[in-house]
Amino acid sequence: MTKQTSEFTANSIDHQISLFQKGTQYIKILRAATLKEGIQSFNNADRKDFIRVFEDRLPELDVVKFVPASGAATRMFQKTFEWVSQPKKHRKEINAFFDKADQFPFFEDWVKAAELADVETFECGLEPKVKWLRLLLDEGLAYASKPKGLIPFHVADGRVETPIHSHLAETLAYSKGKNGGRIHFTVSSEHQEAFSLLVDSVLNEMDEKVEVSYSDQLRETDTVTIGESGAPILNEKGDAIMRPGGHGALIHNLNELDAEIVFIKNIDNVCHPRLMDLTSNNKKLLGGILLSVRDDFKALHDQVSKGLVDATNIDQAREKWRLRIPRDYLKLKEYLKRPIRVCGMVKNEGEPGGGPFWSLDKFTGESLQIVEKAQVNTSEMRQDMILSSATHFNPVDLVCSIKGHDGKKINLLDYIDENQYFVNDKSLNGEPVKALEWPGLWNGGMAHWITVFVEVPSATFNPVKEVSDLLRPNHLNT
Repeated sequence: MTKQTSEFTANSIDHQISLFQKGTQYIKILRAATLKEGIQSFNNADRKDFIRVFEDRLPELDVVKFVPASGAATRMFQKTFEWVSQPKKHRKEINAFFDKADQFPFFEDWVKAAELADVETFECGLEPKVKWLRLLLDEGLAYASKPKGLIPFHVADGRVETPIHSHLAETLAYSKGKNGGRIHFTVSSEHQEAFSLLVDSVLNEMDEKVEVSYSDQLRETDTVTIGESGAPILNEKGDAIMRPGGHGALIHNLNELDAEIVFIKNIDNVCHPRLMDLTSNNKKLLGGILLSVRDDFKALHDQVSKGLVDATNIDQAREKWRLRIPRDYLKLKEYLKRPIRVCGMVKNEGEPGGGPFWSLDKFTGESLQIVEKAQVNTSEMRQDMILSSATHFNPVDLVCSIKGHDGKKINLLDYIDENQYFVNDKSLNGEPVKALEWPGLWNGGMAHWITVFVEVPSATFNPVKEVSDLLRPNHLNT
């Protein structure tokens, strides 16, 4: 990959320390985005029309699917680690977990691992159950140290499938453009060999081929770790200890893609194959809406390029897409250069994560943003109340247009809000430290994009944040 940097990824440690000293710069949320006030919802007839638009034009489009897949599945097994460390304290939870153990897609492999390790059956009591859990975590199967993409999520037609199976199948289901099915995984270098081996194995079993590419977070986007004194913590060689700069660093990876349309979806958000049609149709819906938005903005762009501003057309686009499109000629000209994203939103059912909000925007007055809790100063009662009023949740379900109306590639680094970085409390060797994360990929990393929110069914959001999520109905074979 070409090593591009922007001001917010400057290698200067002094610059990074200055960000620590400033602290997290909270975003100003004005109100939650709701249905008909920032979130679009369409009837069945309109949905079919948008899907038809996308299907008709897909053969002419250069499309790629972008899947953040870095890091190990450690968090997925966080509770399991707690059970192993204090089994008597968590006896009820452990017993409940094993009551449904045979429903996990990896159960047969788990049994084989226990047989190889000569571990007695888990029905024999708490102690054998702990041994089985260790086989799951860091012995035998060792899932906690593997990337989520390699862990079995589903059983379909008698075959165990991982998220890699699901994402490759999805690529062919809704994003096979003029260059065929294309998918890009961001995978850390330590896992890339195992990841690519499984990808190749799955591809060999598929009737249609998918072009697969990989990248890792750029080392230039790593950030320093700060101790209680405010100074960088050094290793034994006297160098500053660096940490990955969070998923916001992936804006560089996205920026390197040569494509017109990009679908973005996390590695762990996949459903059982029996729900593929539902998933595919909703992705096509978002794609059709994106093309329609882009067509309307292309018409405005063509007028502006001739020195014209049609107030009627601007107002029609503002009303149609619920956007704060500038009416001023110069502002409109700059606004129309922005990349465009259409983001699926599901009803808020208590999942942790960000949501859709109207936020203060110096350029347009206010704009639609995906906002995480960490970005909001919840000590301010009004801000906390607005945050709590969100009716919808961000499932990371995006389709993006990253080329301009002239067909040229947009430099996505120009549309980051560099003030939306995070300062997080972490620990290093048991000691409290502070870590810096760059503006999140779909938060500050896309803050200055043209954004449209669309309600999608909750059934399209099936994340596996912890291992027990694999027992949710949408992951089971019934």
